[in-house]
Amino acid sequence: MKTLHSKVWYADESRAKSPQKLLFYSDMGKLQFSKNAIVFKGKDQSLEISNVSRIFMENQKLNWVTYIIGGVACLLIDLILGSGINDLLDTNWALTKFYLFLAPVCIVLFWLPMRWVVVEYTEGGAHKKAYFSNGSQNGWAALFGANKKLKQKMMDLMNTRAAARD
Repeated sequence: MKTLHSKVWYADESRAKSPQKLLFYSDMGKLQFSKNAIVFKGKDQSLEISNVSRIFMENQKLNWVTYIIGGVACLLIDLILGSGINDLLDTNWALTKFYLFLAPVCIVLFWLPMRWVVVEYTEGGAHKKAYFSNGSQNGWAALFGANKKLKQKMMDLMNTRAAARD
């Protein structure tokens, strides 16, 4: 079995599409390639994908519920520690103002460019998707093109397997 990458994040379809996720991934582990399948072996989950229909890149859904909860928490802390709603323009609302600036910046800088490798496959007649990301450097590598390289490795191995069958 050939190892594609030893530090990979995996997200199932429900996690990837969830608007209230705190972590983007379901498990972290190793992505391998056998003669017949793409194999993920994580700390808690294992997945063997043999009927791959396509491999592509996709953005995850924004976890907007988490951002809203963070904003409301900042607002409540400022309200409790501050001098009240009448002093909204006062420096006591610094945490909320900082969050209102920081959250959109984080979305633009980190979430928008984050594209995951999606493996679409069939299992038991149902169409499913598995999301993978290079987990190196605590996920920062994915922002700098590591996922494109991971996708290319997967595509190359799938094409080699298809050519060997023909």
